[in-house]
Amino acid sequence: MICLVLMGLAAAVWYGSLNRPAMEPTATVPQKKETPDFHRLVGNWVRPDGGYVIEISKISPDGRVDAAYFNPSPIHVSRSTVSEEDGIITLFIELQGQGYPGSTYTLKYNPMYDAMVGIYFQAVIQQPFEVIFQRK
Repeated sequence: MICLVLMGLAAAVWYGSLNRPAMEPTATVPQKKETPDFHRLVGNWVRPDGGYVIEISKISPDGRVDAAYFNPSPIHVSRSTVSEEDGIITLFIELQGQGYPGSTYTLKYNPMYDAMVGIYFQAVIQQPFEVIFQRK
């Protein structure tokens, strides 16, 4: 009985492949890639586990970001950029302040939750921490 079922399935697959309409080639039209909406990140973001704040005031078309960082006093932001890869917006911030020389944030924006999640790398102790920033 099992042999009959298997033979029936094989015949159905074979018959279906013979009677399938021929695929016509389609022209591939290059699609213009949409420019990501980096301006979604403009605003104030707070890290709930400590009250640390990132303030983003401006994002340039070339990816440079005007950002400030507070813990709770200001810590110098030496570099901040935004980029996009595979539809995911990523914010990178490098700090240069007392206790923070070379510490970085690499945060990915999640539009569903309007939050940024990623890694804070504390350069002094050479240790990464998973973090989240929520819109304030």
